[in-house]
Amino acid sequence: MLGSINFIVTVMNLRAPGLTYSMLNLYVWSLIITSLLLILALPVLAGAITMLLTDRNFNTSFYEVMAGGDVVLYQHLFWFFGQMMALILHFMFYMKQTVSGKVRIKRNNTTNISQYLKEIAFRVKIYFFFVTNPQVTQNNLFFWGTSENIRLLSTNNKNSSLKWNQWLSGLIDGDGCFLVSKKGYASLEITMDSRDSICLYKIKNKYGGNIKFRSGSNSIRYRLHHKEGLIKLIHDVNGEIRNPNRILQLEKICNLYHIKIIPPLPLNTKNNWLSGFFDADGTITINRSNLQLSISISQKDPRLLENLPSLFSGKVYIDRNSNTYKWYISKKEDILNLVDYFKEFPCYSEKKNRLYLVYKFYELKNLSNNEDLINSFLKKWKNFKV
Repeated sequence: MLGSINFIVTVMNLRAPGLTYSMLNLYVWSLIITSLLLILALPVLAGAITMLLTDRNFNTSFYEVMAGGDVVLYQHLFWFFGQMMALILHFMFYMKQTVSGKVRIKRNNTTNISQYLKEIAFRVKIYFFFVTNPQVTQNNLFFWGTSENIRLLSTNNKNSSLKWNQWLSGLIDGDGCFLVSKKGYASLEITMDSRDSICLYKIKNKYGGNIKFRSGSNSIRYRLHHKEGLIKLIHDVNGEIRNPNRILQLEKICNLYHIKIIPPLPLNTKNNWLSGFFDADGTITINRSNLQLSISISQKDPRLLENLPSLFSGKVYIDRNSNTYKWYISKKEDILNLVDYFKEFPCYSEKKNRLYLVYKFYELKNLSNNEDLINSFLKKWKNFKV
């Protein structure tokens, strides 16, 4: 910054008498323009890099999308480098000089070159902002016509939105709660383990709200009480909530906001609800004594579990230790079928890490003579606590 200011001030104040700007050597002009670009770019670039450092080291969320950050801002950090590179390359191309100072182009074209460089910078800006940024292009599809690719993209967006609504409904059925205060204020609360905070940040990024760590426990709570965001969420999950208690809670809020409650359709294997429900109340473990892998979901209300055996096999029984009902599967074929379901309808909590290791576990289990590989795998498995 100081060096750039020094170059500009020197050219302005220490020129020879009668030496106008139009008579300056093109090398001097290149220094002036480069200095101006550095003065304009470096403060913003320094601020962007500082925000990136605080994101990496101090848990801020300027760029973290899941925590409410701006992905476009993160992209513009790299755009500075792209723009500066384009400017430098084109400037070098048009400003070639011999060692003796014989200029390859006329001095009076300097202004035209500057305008050309600005046009290049603008084109680079448009390319990175509109072409490579899906958040912008998805909102401006009408600029691109009505080709078959756009229609396919719109269909994928609808399917993705439906999957999100089903996943969110399953999560709320497991760990959520709709509340209406005595004064008539409605809210939604979801409490999860702190390791699964990414799930709550996804919800916050879409609907707003706030997230706080609960004192005295290793859990984190999401709370949404803003009317606009809450109504948007209700429209998304209405018709997908399956927990009878949640349906009663949701009905109170729907009556408050004059929204018609929609009953859910029967659950099937093409519904993303189970992924959200598994993120809330699911468990995947390995019994070290007999190397038996099992997947289970615990719930106090058996009505949420009664359809799972007919869809995904397994059984439902009463767990006397936790005084809850548990859906449990342990057969290899059933587990692999369930893992295939989670590939199509993925989880977002830390449980997904163990789901990714299921196939590897069965491969190593077949190598019964290699205990070292199995022990190494179990140590890796233990790192993904659920």
